[in-house]
Amino acid sequence: MNILLYSTQESGECMEDILPILLKLPFLKESSVLATIIHVEGSSYKKEGSCMLIEENGEQIGILSAGCLEEDVKCHVEQVWKQGESKLLIYDLRGESDLIWGQGAGCNGRVHILLEPLKEPLRNYLMQVKYYLDKGQSVFHLKRFDKNFKLLSNSYIPQDGAAFGDLSYLTDLPVFPNKSGLFYTEDLLPIFSHHYMPRPRVIVFGAGFDARPLENFAVQVGFEVIICDWRSHYCNKVNFPFASSLIVCFPREIDEKLDIKNGDFVVLMTHDFQKDKELLSILIDKNLSYLGILGPIERTKRLLDHNDIPNWISSPVGISIGSKGAEEIAISIVAEMIKALRNPRRFNE
Repeated sequence: MNILLYSTQESGECMEDILPILLKLPFLKESSVLATIIHVEGSSYKKEGSCMLIEENGEQIGILSAGCLEEDVKCHVEQVWKQGESKLLIYDLRGESDLIWGQGAGCNGRVHILLEPLKEPLRNYLMQVKYYLDKGQSVFHLKRFDKNFKLLSNSYIPQDGAAFGDLSYLTDLPVFPNKSGLFYTEDLLPIFSHHYMPRPRVIVFGAGFDARPLENFAVQVGFEVIICDWRSHYCNKVNFPFASSLIVCFPREIDEKLDIKNGDFVVLMTHDFQKDKELLSILIDKNLSYLGILGPIERTKRLLDHNDIPNWISSPVGISIGSKGAEEIAISIVAEMIKALRNPRRFNE
């Protein structure tokens, strides 16, 4: 069986909506429903692969729109849970005065949302997804439907591990799409694909006062933050409560203490010229998604022995917004990292 690609969003384009849902999943005691955008025609606030969890008491984790869809989606939760079957909702937001469901959002898009009761085996599958994402591995996900969009199966393929879920038809798909969205088999059966990606890591070298808002904002938008500094009285949980790791070491110990991975984000902000120089000599050959250096361009040139600054290094760090103070500078850095995440550059391009 061959496949015909039909999708709109590249895998890994956004930080995963599923991550906060997975964190709460082991503690959920109430009936819950998972809502996933599987197809978008035109424009929409959120894209394919975006998801939201709705609990029985009406509490939600995540969003599917700018606020125009969620309340209506919640009206279907009780029915989906009681019937124990998935349900497809289609919201047409293309008109300024929508007469079908009365919101009149005028967002110029048509959004297809799949509701699934969070029962076994789906709950168990998602716990396995969490296991791989926590290990830093991506998971490729396929939802198979019949011609009437009744959900037939969920299948999962980890980056480095055994596939799980319903695997009966995977051998019939010789090519997997690399985008989130719908594609159709040769016999016109729809399949939704999505690539769950682990949180992107940002390593901040320097635990000064100005690194604190950077840690805070970066975590809020979905980055995993690692703080590294040689001063234990700065690099601690009191100053950086949201960091996943706090590494106290000198630059010469970095390769022993920290596994810098391909695709990591790095911000250099120690305020110590010699330590920045030593760190940069270690980082310059790493395959990073982003390397930002705090300070003026002339300082960075001196760090590089007055050689030209490679165009993949951000110096001065952050998007130019005329920022002043630690908080505004942190916002400009996070914005630039998001830009690098959405529009990755080839290393040493």
